[in-house]
Amino acid sequence: MPVRCPPVTTLTAITATILLLAGAAPAAEPATAAPEATRPAAPAAATDSPVELPTFRSGLWEFRRTLMRADAAKPQASTIRKCADPGADMREKMESLKKKDCQFAPLRHTSDRYISSWTCQTPTGAMRFRDVLLAKDPNSYQVVSETRSAQRVTQQKIEATRLGECPGMGSGAPLTPTPKPVHHP
Repeated sequence: MPVRCPPVTTLTAITATILLLAGAAPAAEPATAAPEATRPAAPAAATDSPVELPTFRSGLWEFRRTLMRADAAKPQASTIRKCADPGADMREKMESLKKKDCQFAPLRHTSDRYISSWTCQTPTGAMRFRDVLLAKDPNSYQVVSETRSAQRVTQQKIEATRLGECPGMGSGAPLTPTPKPVHHP
């Protein structure tokens, strides 16, 4: 049976996947990453068309999440398996956040990395998010994210792997837990 964890986003979710504006919000690239100014610029596109998120196969996915908070002694890890279409989930989550007046910077794409950042206003002040999605292939990806608020900085990593087809009705179908054997005394 899957271990449940708070929702997280893979591009906002980059999101998956999966964001809370209060509490355990997604977090971006670790502090060891090079500052923006020293990173090579992405090559100019032939057209000024907006960057699109990568396409992932729908099916049964496993999401392994590691949450690191400065006020916690050690990282918190959790795993969830669910039927999903990660790309659609990411786009839906981004639209939901835009409707809550979150302000998004343009999505950037360099090689196999998709970088997104946005700011959302909350009752406790502005929260800034930055996600770096590493698209390995249509069956796996990783998101490293950082959330900054006046109260704390939270970092998280999500490793997502497609396990196969969904049991039953396909993408979006809930997983049926394996029945536990009945023990008779």
